Amino acid sequence: MMGKFGGILLVMICLMWCCNTRKTVMELNLVGTSGMKPELVMNGSERVIDVNEMGYAKLVMQEGENGYATLRYGKDRIPLFIEDGKSLVVYVYGDHAKGNTRFEGTGASKTIYLNSLESRNKSFEYELDGEEFLQQLKEHVAEQIYYLDTMEFDEAFKDMERNRIKFSAYTVLENYPLYHAWSTGNKDYQLDTSYLDSVKGFIKEDEKLLVLKEYQEGMASLVSVISTSRLKEYDAYKRVMAQFDYVIHNLTNSTLIEFLIDHYAYNYLLGAGVDEHMGTILRTYDTYVKDVKMRQRFYDGYERCMKIVSGRPAMNFVFTDMAGQAFRLDDFRGKYLFINVWATWGVPCRAENVYWEKLEKEFENENIVFIAVACDKDRAMWEKRVRENPKGEVQLYMGSDRSFMDFYMIRGIPRFILISPDGRIIDSDMSRPSNPETAKVLRAYLKSSK
Repeated sequence: MMGKFGGILLVMICLMWCCNTRKTVMELNLVGTSGMKPELVMNGSERVIDVNEMGYAKLVMQEGENGYATLRYGKDRIPLFIEDGKSLVVYVYGDHAKGNTRFEGTGASKTIYLNSLESRNKSFEYELDGEEFLQQLKEHVAEQIYYLDTMEFDEAFKDMERNRIKFSAYTVLENYPLYHAWSTGNKDYQLDTSYLDSVKGFIKEDEKLLVLKEYQEGMASLVSVISTSRLKEYDAYKRVMAQFDYVIHNLTNSTLIEFLIDHYAYNYLLGAGVDEHMGTILRTYDTYVKDVKMRQRFYDGYERCMKIVSGRPAMNFVFTDMAGQAFRLDDFRGKYLFINVWATWGVPCRAENVYWEKLEKEFENENIVFIAVACDKDRAMWEKRVRENPKGEVQLYMGSDRSFMDFYMIRGIPRFILISPDGRIIDSDMSRPSNPETAKVLRAYLKSSK
C-alpha cells in the first residue's frame, strides 16, 4: 500500500517540478525578408537575434526575461509580451513587419492584444482648448481600458496594462502647448491654471511602474509640462533647472526622483553637450543619482561629449566623392571647414541646403571649404540627386561606416560642424545656415585669421 502511495507521490512531485521549470521560449520566423537583423528590446537591454539561413531563431529566455518587450526590425517596432513559462512564436512576412506579422504559441494572446491596440491609437486635435483637449485624452484612455476589460486576462496584467495605457497617453501633454500654438496661430499661448492642476492630478508616484517605459516617459512629460509652463522662451538650461526644482521639492519617492534627475540631466547632456552650465548640473546629478548603471551611462556620455568640445581634435574622416575619390580631413589643412551632414530624404535637410548654397556663394573667395556629407544608405539615390541638382564645392558620401556619426553624437540631421584650419573643433553643433548669426560667426573667424 505504501509503495503504491509512494509512487503516486513521486509522480506528483515530478509533475510539480516540471510545471515549475517550464521554459519561456520565443521563436522567430522571417519569411521572404532580405536579411535585416532583428533585435529584441527588453528591460532596457538590446539583444540582436541571430537567425539561421532559413530565417529562424529560437530564444530560451533566462530568469527575469519576461514581460513587455519590443521587436525591432528595420524601422518597425512590434510590441510583444513574453509570458513567463509560455511560448511565443512570431512570424514576420517581408521587410516591413508592421501589419505583416502573425503570433502563435501558448503565450500569444497578450501580444495579439497589444498589436490590435496599436490600431486603436488616434490622432489628437491640438487646436482644442486646454479643457477640451484633456477631455479628449481622458476619452481615449477610457476607450482603450474598456477594450482591455473585454479581454480574459489575469488581473495582475490588466492592472499593469491600465497604467501603461494611461501614461502612454500622457506623453502627448508635453506637445500640446507648442502644437496648439501652431494649429491656432496663437504664438503667445500659455497654459492656464486649471489645465496645470488637472495635469498634476495625473502624477502617480509608484516605483514599481518604472519597469514600464511608458510610465517613465509619461512621468517625465507630466513633470516637464508643470515645471516649464511659465518659461516664455526655450532655454535648455532654464528648462532643466526648472525640471530639477520641481522633482526635488514636489516628489517624495527617492527612486522616482533619481530616475527623473538622471533622465533630464542625460537629455540635457546629449542636447547641449558639456557647456558652461555643466558644473551646476553635475552637482545636482551627483547628489541625487547613486545607481551604478545610471551613472555609468551618464558619465560614458559625458566622456564622449568631452571629445567634441571646442578645441579638441576633429575626427580624421575618409569619405568619397561622385568619382569614388577619397577625401580626408588632412586634405583640407589650412582652411576652415563647414561640414553639412545631410540625407536626400530629409525635408529639413533640403530646406537648409537652399541657405547653404547662399553661404557658399557669399564666402566663395574666402579661406573656407563647404563640405556636404550625405549619410544616405542608398548611394545610387545620392548620386542621382547630386546629378539632378549639382551644388556645393565638395559633395561626399559617408557610406555604411557610422563612426563619424557616433563620434559627433549625431542623432538628427541636418547637423553642421565647424572645424579650424589646424584640424580642431570650433563648434560640433554649429547653428544652421538659415540662422542669420551663422554668417556673422563665419565672418568673424575668417577676419580673425587674416
